[in-house]
Amino acid sequence: MSTALLKKMFLLTGLLLVVLLVYYYRQVPHFQVPFAKAAGSVERILLEQGPKKIELHKEGKLWQVFSPTSAHYPADENAVKTFISTLKDVQIEDQISDRADRASEYEVNSESGTRVCFMDASGTKLAEGIFGKQAPDVAHLYFRYPDKPNVYLARGLIRGELGQPELNSWRSRQLIDLPETGIQEVLIQGKGFATDLVRKGTDTWTLNGKVLEPAPVYQLLGALGHLSADEFVTPSTAPVFTYDSLQYAKIAIKTADRTVELHIGPEWVQQQKYPAAVSAEGGVAWLYELHVKPLLLKPSDFHIK
Repeated sequence: MSTALLKKMFLLTGLLLVVLLVYYYRQVPHFQVPFAKAAGSVERILLEQGPKKIELHKEGKLWQVFSPTSAHYPADENAVKTFISTLKDVQIEDQISDRADRASEYEVNSESGTRVCFMDASGTKLAEGIFGKQAPDVAHLYFRYPDKPNVYLARGLIRGELGQPELNSWRSRQLIDLPETGIQEVLIQGKGFATDLVRKGTDTWTLNGKVLEPAPVYQLLGALGHLSADEFVTPSTAPVFTYDSLQYAKIAIKTADRTVELHIGPEWVQQQKYPAAVSAEGGVAWLYELHVKPLLLKPSDFHIK
């Protein structure tokens, strides 16, 4: 057998092997994990659905949530971390369409789909995709890369886990976060009364110099030290409030190195809730009546030992 013939046979055999390898490769499902690599270095997150849009920025070790008007507030750290962790594990599986005209059918168009973009600190895109409606099997969402018409099935999350591209959906509800053991004084000022509670030593509390039964004081410290908003005020659903306008009551909580002042406005009787804020920059929150009443304690609510 001639050398030339052997070379041709080897070449044909090699080509056949390549064809077979490509064929078998295409028969095996190959998952894509578009957000996995970016999850470890993401510094900005964009969420967008139709006209609604918010951005999350990591500043230092903490996240901030920005609205399109540039208003920004501390973000819910657990919510952001859970979101990143969930996106990291999302798998893009079978392609079900390559037609651009079917995007609206699967809600992976810009009007209905939720666009998620992971970026670095400078705004450079690391990963992005558009998530559509839940598939009939409930285990998948429809998914599309923004620059391609192809629609895929995405496994690893349900649509509700994407959250809403709305400011208040991502804001931290924590209003006050102080260690109860570090609180040295609580001054409550309301209409016609003032309650000044002062810690003496480790476990002794006084009111106007008189030692108190401790149980009501510790209940108050527990409620104040980790106070969270029930909702946030939105101008479209309520009167506009400012920090300085909240004059119905004031509670000053003092530790050795800082003082936090909770300003409370008059009750919105129809809704049974009060506007409240701890700073001008933090915005105004709603506290339900059942959470406010136990905070506005008068001297008569305590017992002298």
